[in-house]
Amino acid sequence: MTIGTESGRGSKPYDLTMAECDYPAWSGPPRRTIVVCTHQRSGSTLFGEAMYFAGGLGCPLEYYHAGFRPALAQRWQASNIGDYAAAVGRYRTDPGGTLSIKLFWRDVVELAIEIDAGRFGALKNNPPDATEPATYRAIADILAPLLHAPVFVHLFRRDRIRQAISTVVASDTGQWRRIPDVDEREPAGESLFDLDRIEQLIGYSDFCHGHWRNFFAAIGAAPYVLTYEDLARDYVAAAKGALRFLDSDMSPPSTRMRRQADEISESNVLRFLRARAARAQGAS
Repeated sequence: MTIGTESGRGSKPYDLTMAECDYPAWSGPPRRTIVVCTHQRSGSTLFGEAMYFAGGLGCPLEYYHAGFRPALAQRWQASNIGDYAAAVGRYRTDPGGTLSIKLFWRDVVELAIEIDAGRFGALKNNPPDATEPATYRAIADILAPLLHAPVFVHLFRRDRIRQAISTVVASDTGQWRRIPDVDEREPAGESLFDLDRIEQLIGYSDFCHGHWRNFFAAIGAAPYVLTYEDLARDYVAAAKGALRFLDSDMSPPSTRMRRQADEISESNVLRFLRARAARAQGAS
């Protein structure tokens, strides 16, 4: 199964990844690390921008994701994970000592394997119900130097069908966000309806969030829970509640992002439901 990333296809850089958004060099570990634990197409860019533009909560990006890391590593001249983690802390810890990071479960797995392949090599395909609590605690231990004094937010999307369809469209077209005058591009290709691919992406979202929930339970963490639907229903109220949890009394500014779902997306939802029902009927 193809899992979408934001790399390749001649894409322009997202403005918050640029040197102009680096903070003055920070020395030593951050005072805290806000970790937004999420999955693609769950509103993490929308929430991350609320954090950044409210101020005082860092600049949460997917620093350890394949779509962002290569360009940042090149700019910071960081050739290995140790140097790169140090650069993230140095240039992306804000003046108040807060480092904010968005993590997908895929990123966690790839980091664990990169740091200790012999110990975590089999982790990629392990389902949540076959992963021992001790494994999650071991992952937390090896990631501790990257996530100093972590505070967790668990952001997910309840509607996994629309999430999967959104992932297919974004991956096929290369259009991962819509912000006027920022990172604008023409579609890199046409998105085609694929029942099997959508079902696989739904299953993969469940797989990843199952791991996140097990991870929190194993390490005794109590994350702030936020959903895409909360943000879509009342962006200001939902974001403000999360910001208060993060010890900020700031209100999020108006979002600069534009909604990407359209009538084609909605028609694909209906098409998926009909196709899945027809398949189930044919198998009975």
